[in-house]
Amino acid sequence: MTHGAFEPLVGVDRYTEAGRLREDDLAVRTYAAELLALAAQRIGRAAVDYQRTILPPSTREQPFPPAELKAPMDAAKRCAQRYTAAADRLRNAPFPPDPKKAWKQLKGPGAARLLDFDRMLHRQAEFAASVVDGVSAPVLSELPIREADQALDELTRTLDQRIGFLSGL
Repeated sequence: MTHGAFEPLVGVDRYTEAGRLREDDLAVRTYAAELLALAAQRIGRAAVDYQRTILPPSTREQPFPPAELKAPMDAAKRCAQRYTAAADRLRNAPFPPDPKKAWKQLKGPGAARLLDFDRMLHRQAEFAASVVDGVSAPVLSELPIREADQALDELTRTLDQRIGFLSGL
């Protein structure tokens, strides 16, 4: 019998309800994390382009660029780091160690609650990525950092609630 024989190779037992629950959990978190990671890359590229095209080159008289010109690039780099940290936290979020036990407790209203958390995570990740969608070097100073921070804070709260819900099983 091969039931569960490939679990160490695949990492997920797809033949049981508990294994499919684990697979769904991974899919939800991976999708949201990829959106945030792509947004972080977009911001990072814009910051590098800003440094290359807008900041004046170093000279002996002025080895460092003026602080007011460098401020948008520094803010963008911090914003990209927050997006990357949120993506990493999503990828590394814990799942109950015993998925079979978790699945038994998730039947019915528990599964609906988990689905609500998953939908909310998807929507919030899509919104957080769309906040910084049109960022580029020429408009880096107009990067909506406050809105991006708020979107990431909401996503983090939802992830914390989801983790708390799953750890309580």
